[in-house]
Formats: sequence, structure tokens, C-alpha cells
Amino acid sequence: MGNEKTTKSNKDSSKPTKRILVEDKDTEKSASKASRALVKPKSRVPARIIREAEVIADDTKIKKTTPPKTSTAKTEKTIPKKTKAAANSKTNQKRTTSKFKMKLPTIRKIHLKPAQIVAIAIILIFAIFFGRVAIWEHNYLLAMEGSERDVVETSDGVYEGDDDVDTTEPSETQIAEYHVAADKPRYLTIRSVGIYNARVVEVGIKANGEMGTPINVYDVGWYTGSALPGQAGTSIINAHGGDLGIGIFRYLPRINIGDQIIIEMGDETTKYIYNVVDIVYKSIGNEANEYMPTAFASPEPGKSSLTLITCTGDWLQTQNTYSQRLFVRAVLQE
Repeated sequence: MGNEKTTKSNKDSSKPTKRILVEDKDTEKSASKASRALVKPKSRVPARIIREAEVIADDTKIKKTTPPKTSTAKTEKTIPKKTKAAANSKTNQKRTTSKFKMKLPTIRKIHLKPAQIVAIAIILIFAIFFGRVAIWEHNYLLAMEGSERDVVETSDGVYEGDDDVDTTEPSETQIAEYHVAADKPRYLTIRSVGIYNARVVEVGIKANGEMGTPINVYDVGWYTGSALPGQAGTSIINAHGGDLGIGIFRYLPRINIGDQIIIEMGDETTKYIYNVVDIVYKSIGNEANEYMPTAFASPEPGKSSLTLITCTGDWLQTQNTYSQRLFVRAVLQE
């Protein structure tokens, strides 16, 4: 028995010594203790200590051969930070790109060609010029408002016509005190168009060959080259009119066939009544001029007649007149 133990002990002592690798101090101390225990003959070391040493040696090998694991917490913290930074960078990039893409320019650059610049400059020059003319004319009219107008007369006192007119409406007293020669026309009345006792003045021919018109827009003019009212032939009376004007004949276009026209003479007792038989509109120019011989002729040959002439139609700024002439012819009532 004793020999068997000795032999077993010798066999164990012939085994190679195990080397233990350690990483920390506590493990190193335990390994050192275990190594000393293994070096000693097993016959002198308790079996419990030998087993503990073998377990510690196995654990040490495992720790040595197994690579250190990275902390999960650290990994989780590190990766999300990088990922979050990358995500934030991408988000910011998207926002920046989106911002620049969606932003529209508030003012567009205007590129003008030389021809366009010249055209704009010409338009501005004309606008300034006409604006100054309009302002000057307005100021001139304001300054001249209320001033007396010059009256152009011939040697016999007959007004030959002028572009200037007087728009002052005569008072009832002025109309009542108006007097002319006994054989000349004094008043004209057309009740159907609202004309009562319009003063009749004498008019002649203007320098340009046209028939003159009264100075005052509320008067009517008897052309001295025509027949006297009530006498053989045709009396010609004209006056200012126009649909947009304030002339005494502005409502003459409302007259109708059969309406009466009354002429009161200067003796303040004789009155001639004419009945309207013809109403004609002619365009200014050749058409109106060619109608003048008809206007001077009686609609009923052998009878005394009266022709009224006035402007009407559209206002022509360039020609400073209306586009049409209205001719109203009437025959003396017996």
C-alpha cells in the first residue's frame, strides 16, 4: 500500500508544471498560490487545494484566449452619437437645400436693350411735355377767368366771328333791355327745346370765309347776307351747340317736324312763326359745304323760310370743333 502511494506520488510529480497567465492582481495572487501548490508534490498538497488551482488555471486560460469584450453600454452610446450626428448633418443639409430651393427672388433683374431704353426715354419726354402744357393751360384759364373778352367787329358793327366765346349767361334784365332796329330780328323762341327769348345778334363772314357765330354762347346770330325774317327768301340763323356744350342750340337735335320757331322783330310787336319741315345732319367738310346752297333755298319755292344751323356730333380735339352740322329748315306760317 505504501509503495503504491509513493509510486503514484512520483508519477504525479513527473508531470510538467502548468503555467498560469493572469490579467489582474487578485487573479495573479490566486494563480501564484495555485502554481506553488501544483509545483509541490501532490502527496504534500491537499486534494481540495489542487482542485481549486486547476479551476483557477482553466479560468485564466479562458480569459487569456478570449478577446476583451467591448462594453455594450459604451458601444450603444458611441454608435448612436455618430449616427445621430450624421442624421443631424443630413437633416441640416436637407433643410438648407430645401430653404435655398424654395426661396424665390423678391426682385427680378431687368435687362433692357438699348432700343428699349431709348423708347422709354422718348415716352418720358413726351409725358413731361404734355403734362407741363396741361398744367400751363389750366393755370392760364384760372388766371383769365372773369376777365373781359375782346370783341371783334367790322366797321358796321357786325361781328365777323372769332374763336373766343363768352359763356356768361345773360340775366333776365339784360335780355329785357336788349333792343335792335325795328326791322331786325330781336328774339328767337323754340318752346319744344326750351329756348325762350334768345337774343338775336348780327354776324358776318370770318376771314377764313366761314360764317361767323355769336360771341356769347347764349345768343343766336342772324347772318346779314341772308334775307330778313318775314321777307322773301331764306333767313339764316346759327348759334353754338354741341351735345357736350352749353350753347343755346345744344338741345336743337331734339326738335321735331312740325315744331314752331318764333322770331320777334325789333319793333317789339311783329312776330313771325315758322313750322319745321326738314331736319338734316351733315358731316363737317365737303358734305356740309355742299349742302349750303340747299340751306339758303326755301323748302317750298316762293315762300319765306328760315334755316337754323349748329354744331353737333362728336368733339374733334384736333380740329377744335364738332363732327357734324345740323340743318333745320322751316317755312313761314301763313
